[in-house]
Amino acid sequence: MGGANFRQKNLLKDLIYLGQTRPVNKQTIKGLFRFALEPLLEAQNQKAVVLTRLFDSTELEGVLKRLEFTNAEVYSFDNTTKGENLQRDDIWGETEFLVLLSPRYSACLLWDYSTETVKDTSCLYYLLNSRDVNNVIRIISENSKIDLMRYTQEYTPERRSNELLNKSVHKFINFADSFVEEAALTQAEAGLLGQSDDIAKKYEYISTKAKIISHDIKNHLSIIDLYSKIMEKRLENVANKELQDSMSNAVLSIQKSKQAIGELLTELRTIQGAKLETHNFSKILQNAIELVQAKAMATSTKFEVSNKFNANVLCDENKLLNIMINLFYNALDSIESAKTQGVIKINTEETADNMLKIYITDNGCGIEQDACEKIFEEGYTSKTTGSGLGLHISKEAMKEQYGDLNLVNSEKGSTTFVISLPKL
Repeated sequence: MGGANFRQKNLLKDLIYLGQTRPVNKQTIKGLFRFALEPLLEAQNQKAVVLTRLFDSTELEGVLKRLEFTNAEVYSFDNTTKGENLQRDDIWGETEFLVLLSPRYSACLLWDYSTETVKDTSCLYYLLNSRDVNNVIRIISENSKIDLMRYTQEYTPERRSNELLNKSVHKFINFADSFVEEAALTQAEAGLLGQSDDIAKKYEYISTKAKIISHDIKNHLSIIDLYSKIMEKRLENVANKELQDSMSNAVLSIQKSKQAIGELLTELRTIQGAKLETHNFSKILQNAIELVQAKAMATSTKFEVSNKFNANVLCDENKLLNIMINLFYNALDSIESAKTQGVIKINTEETADNMLKIYITDNGCGIEQDACEKIFEEGYTSKTTGSGLGLHISKEAMKEQYGDLNLVNSEKGSTTFVISLPKL
């Protein structure tokens, strides 16, 4: 039997709030649901326990059906479960989950659409190969008619000896982070209805649809990238250089496509009109750094932050966040091209005219002198995969916030941009 004490509080929903992610939409959650189960579905003889609570299994019926052909023990906790009802009381409200534990890996996804005012969006709590999955199982077990804790002793994933799976886990985390960064699509479409200008409506509609299409393409590319890496790993022991080279080129092409789509999404998110509010600058800066950490680690780049300003600024939080992300990505690309030990320095300065200046300096390959005057022009790019919109849109977005974005200087080994923002 489960724990003796009934829980009168929805601890699972508390975990979602503690996760502090930005809201994601229903399609994103379904994509992550499939992604978390994929390694188990591929290894059909793998023992595991899977706990689910779903109110809408539309588009997931296929993956749930595939679970029946594995060695996993599957328990459903939704209100319409046929047969034995595993819930002791309905304390979980609208909270849904996927929890998976096996000898190879563990995963946990928690979401609740009642956490957000926008329909079909939710904050997300997710874990992969973490011992904290056991805490989630304990909470569920304490409100179940069966004892689920025995699985935490029976299945303890061995992380160190499973290099390939660990790479998949990190890819999943990066994948989820990109979802969190991109997930305001439903709200953007709802905002269209309140606009009166027909041209603006059409422009916003096209922008939103472009984001949705790009979002879906990136999802599929991420999954293809994962399996291509697995195939590339398995081909290492195959004595066929032509085959190995072909797979390496395919993986490289997929990664470039993902990067191009990611840059397009960042640019599109910056196009919409500014919504000026009071925000804590330090928090926005920290969020921006965290969202690019995966690429920073891949390029062995560290951030050096010197920021004594911990007050509020007047800005559009999402726009400022995406502008800094765009600048960080450009810096990381430059560092990667320079093949150097990367450093991105961030310094802040308060001016007499009540402005905050944010200096962002990288030690990458720099910008060609004749290009320095063109980089903010619409359509200009020095990248083979660039659209020439990122810096142009970013500068226009800063002007909408009564600020500015400028290039201070650039030479080989040092490029500095400055963002100007009004203080409060």
